[in-house]
Parts: sequence; structure tokens; C-alpha cells
Amino acid sequence: MKSIVDKPFGLLAVFAGLLGVELFVIYLLVDRGLLQTLLAEDYSFISRAILAIYLLASLHVMLVAYYLSVEGRDLLAGARGQVSRSNVQRYFALLRAPSSDGDESGDLLIEVLDGRCRGKFRFGYVIADLMLKLGLLGTVIGFIFMLGSLVDLNSIDITVMQKLLAQMSGGMKVALFTTLAGMSCGVLLNMKYQLLDWSVDNLLDDVREQTYRNKAR
Repeated sequence: MKSIVDKPFGLLAVFAGLLGVELFVIYLLVDRGLLQTLLAEDYSFISRAILAIYLLASLHVMLVAYYLSVEGRDLLAGARGQVSRSNVQRYFALLRAPSSDGDESGDLLIEVLDGRCRGKFRFGYVIADLMLKLGLLGTVIGFIFMLGSLVDLNSIDITVMQKLLAQMSGGMKVALFTTLAGMSCGVLLNMKYQLLDWSVDNLLDDVREQTYRNKAR
């Protein structure tokens, strides 16, 4: 994985590959009618909200992957003294500036670079957790629909029982479908942000290594 990420825009290529796999899975779900069933049977519309949030968050992940790929590309250029607006090149520009703190200034600049890189996607973990909570909310709403159908039970005959079972099964479908959508999208999105977090660690290690090489010259 590291060998791919270290290439120019390698991280973006990794996420583009993951996006291709997701699109293929979506195609299979649509082709078999499973996605349509999920959206049609969930009349709480929570599954639609979860999928919409996941789509927007995935686009955000792609943008952050592009940003981190640019930072990795500019690592060597920044070490050579070329000036641009990227955080990595700004780090090397500040590192070459006169300072009386010595190594402490370098550690402080690394912390600043770390915060700026992770700040691009730190809120993403909240979004991933939100989708899990929305799935649990759909579960509660589904059970409320299912148990609410018992309120209108006045007599016991075949017609009433059939209607009751249909309403209860509809509530159960809402509970299960929203839980499935929330857990699946939440886990997948959390894995994406974990991969971004790992890529920042990899970028900072490369920055420290390049800093050491510059001092050794």
C-alpha cells in the first residue's frame, strides 16, 4: 500500500479504485432490485438520508485525498526550496527561516503541519458516527411502527390479523433496512477516514525523513 501511496497522486488512485468497486456493487444491487427494495420499503426515509450523507462524505474523502496527494507531490519540491502555498512547502520555508529554538521549532512546525492536514477530515469521524446513530434511530422508529399497529386491534379474525401482520412486517422492514444502511455506510466511511489518517502519518514520516536529510547535508 505504501508503495502505491508514495507515487504521485497514488492516494487519489487508491480512493478512485475504491470508488470503482463501490459503483460496481451499487450496479449489482440495482440490477438485482435490492437497492430499489431498500428505498421502497423504508417509508421513514432514513435510509435515503443515510445514502445521501454517505455520497456527500465520499466526495469529501476524494477531495481530501486529492489535497493530500498534492502535499505528497510537493514534498520534494518544498525540500528543494521551491515556493508554493501547500502546507508541506510552507513547512520547509519556515524551517529554513532563522530561529533560536533549534529542534524545538522543527517539532512545533511538525505539529502545525499535522493539525492542518488532519483538520481537513477530522469532522468526518463525526459524520460516520452520525450514520450509525441514524441507523439506530431507524430501528427505534421501525419498532414504533410495528408496535403501533397493535393499538387498532379490536377483534381477532383473518382479515384483521392479515392487516396486522402486514403492518408489523412493514415496521420490521424499516427497522432492519435502516440498521443495515446505517451500519454499512458508517463502517465503510470510517474505514475511508482511517485510511486518510494513515496517509497523513505516512506523509509526516516522509517530511521528518526529508528534514533529517537536509540537516545531514
